[in-house]
Amino acid sequence: MNIRARKGIVIATGGSAGNPTFRTMFDVRLTAEYQAENSEWTQRTADGEIAAMEIGAALGATACQTTQDDNLLTKGRMGKKSNGTATDLYAASPHFFRAGALGLRVNDYQNVILVKEKGLRFYDETADTRNYEYYAAALAWTGDPKKMNGGGPIWAIFDSDAVGRENWQVKPPYVDANGYFFSADTIEELARKIVNEYQWRPMPPAALRQTVERYNSFVDKGVDVDFKKPTPMHKIAKPPFHAAWHTPAIHDSYTGIRINTTGQVLDLRGKVIPGLYACGDSSGGFGQHGICRAATFGRLAGWHAANQAA
Repeated sequence: MNIRARKGIVIATGGSAGNPTFRTMFDVRLTAEYQAENSEWTQRTADGEIAAMEIGAALGATACQTTQDDNLLTKGRMGKKSNGTATDLYAASPHFFRAGALGLRVNDYQNVILVKEKGLRFYDETADTRNYEYYAAALAWTGDPKKMNGGGPIWAIFDSDAVGRENWQVKPPYVDANGYFFSADTIEELARKIVNEYQWRPMPPAALRQTVERYNSFVDKGVDVDFKKPTPMHKIAKPPFHAAWHTPAIHDSYTGIRINTTGQVLDLRGKVIPGLYACGDSSGGFGQHGICRAATFGRLAGWHAANQAA
């Protein structure tokens, strides 16, 4: 299909959150294991941004993708690959095959511990979802020799008592047993079962066992010596034991093509590229995301384009 645009083109392709190569220009830690929220609907591949850059467009406000503003990263749900928090994709949906599972919401982080791919805890699990220091710890490199950034998978470890307290359903369609949720009768067996496309090595069974035993000792003492989790309450002791994918999710795209106040795209020298506009998550310059940003600059771009000579 060939379309002749007489007054302008508006780039509104949904942003770049699903393109690891593109987003690591803004923050080298955002490697492939971090999933973009709602990627079961669209991958948000930065195709609009790349097309604009190929004719000279500049990017704007690249630091916005992982600053401490707004809800840039989220702790998300557990047990599914696309593990954002904002929307639900139900099992009856024709798109559900892309989601793999509904995921589990954690009501109380006293019921889980969070470990990296090496089987070790890294932070207080009860940290708020907007706690920047939590994400700094989560995204810190753990030793994958094939990459020098990105924290690798994070797994929530819990037992059957936690399942009861949270009233979780630990079976499909609530969890994705194809690499994002595992169960076993022993901690060591659980570690050996964790096979995932982003888990660069097997989780060391002895390390996970030691982590669980040390955490259980904190419950006995009522003090988390390692990460100051407030009064650890529940041991991880009753089989079966579970490991659920709980790697941070990228909520949306917060950076993109540089625009002016009428939505016109600017080049690397700050000059307008005639007839080219951008809005929504494809545009850059704001610590904001979503429908309001898209609607505001979409209208501004439309008004400006409509007033141009054909």
